[in-house]
Amino acid sequence: MQKPLFYKSLAILGLILLMSIAIGYVNGLITERQARQAQVESDIARSSTTAQTLTGPILIIPYTEHYTETQGSGALQTTVEYKDERRVYLLPSALDLSGGFAHNFKQRGIFKALMYGFDGDLSGTFNLDQIKIEPRRTGGKLVMGHPLLAIGLSDTRGIDGQPLLNWGGQKIALKQGTQLPLLNTGIHADLGSLKPEQHSVDFKLNLHIRGMQQFSIIPLADKNIVQLHSSWQHPHFDGHFLPDASSQKIDQHGFQARWEVSSLSSSIQETLLTKLDQRSDDFSLDAISVGFVEPVNIYSLSDRATKYGLLFIGLTFAGFFIFEILKQLRIHPAQYTMVGLAMAVFYLLLISLAEHIGFAYAYLIASLGCISLIGYYLANVMKNTRFGLVFSLKLGLLYATLYGILISEDNALLMGSILIFSLLAFTMIVTRKIDWYALRLD
Repeated sequence: MQKPLFYKSLAILGLILLMSIAIGYVNGLITERQARQAQVESDIARSSTTAQTLTGPILIIPYTEHYTETQGSGALQTTVEYKDERRVYLLPSALDLSGGFAHNFKQRGIFKALMYGFDGDLSGTFNLDQIKIEPRRTGGKLVMGHPLLAIGLSDTRGIDGQPLLNWGGQKIALKQGTQLPLLNTGIHADLGSLKPEQHSVDFKLNLHIRGMQQFSIIPLADKNIVQLHSSWQHPHFDGHFLPDASSQKIDQHGFQARWEVSSLSSSIQETLLTKLDQRSDDFSLDAISVGFVEPVNIYSLSDRATKYGLLFIGLTFAGFFIFEILKQLRIHPAQYTMVGLAMAVFYLLLISLAEHIGFAYAYLIASLGCISLIGYYLANVMKNTRFGLVFSLKLGLLYATLYGILISEDNALLMGSILIFSLLAFTMIVTRKIDWYALRLD
């Protein structure tokens, strides 16, 4: 290989490394904007409402045991009266949650956060025959208190309106707080008293809840049925339970999902009942969760695009170099640099435009601008309009392929691998007859 060819190859390699610095700068800018987006979401959550987790309802039955104890002996013997205040907790035998979601965005400047509004019915049954309250001491007398129904909600700011509890046909207003140490936030209802002749009680509560990004419910009943639907086309079923495959449906109209969870499938009841009287900041239970994923995250897509940036610049430079060899033309390193910078600026245009007009339009405008500029520049540098047009078409095909890779989350790796293999195969076929040792660049 002649020395000019060797030096030219080193210069091109150096330019590619230099362009990687420019791509790295753009990638750092994307990371900074991602952090700003996350900060805005956090600020909106602080001033509005966060992801919601629904726990309950839980029936609380307070009682007091009165008893006496004899102390001392002989003439000093006295009888002392004591009272021991306790609670019994009862979980539903059946729990049914059904409802749907509406979605909107809250925006601050150019940044926005996905919000939802849930409208649904929480209903079920308590089996009162499961209540077992007996004196702990001989001769103890029980005095029953007023039962409560507690419902935990992670952020009560998201409650819309004044929900009413239907408790065995009786309408009861709800109040702030759960009256439970474990569940810090939520609502409760004063039930008055339980009728001795009742063996079970049905309840129903219509809920209007606002939240951000994720909605969860703890399936704490013996039998739990959850049915949710929405027009949102990109749900993320998270948590410890997946919806029934036969009932799950996701299409262009949104999603429908149904869960049926038995108490035998987890230790929720046992764990909850043993810790309701305790305070714990890191307490968590198995949950049914639905996350609402934004389908086109401009920052994640832009970040993925920059990962192909160095490859694209390298392929473009390789195309120039092969053209030099095949056509015996000279392209100065300064001209390589100009083209490389134009391709690097594409990513800067992409992220800045995407924040205002969306990723698809931003990609179209940025790629057309970059392709047109490079095509015009090469047509004048090479004094050949046809060459500039042909190269622009090939570059356009490359950018179109990149866009297909970016929006295909499941097949991105496969498509990227096929693209690289195809370009390598094309290069090897085109240059298969070149005698590199005899090649000269004068």
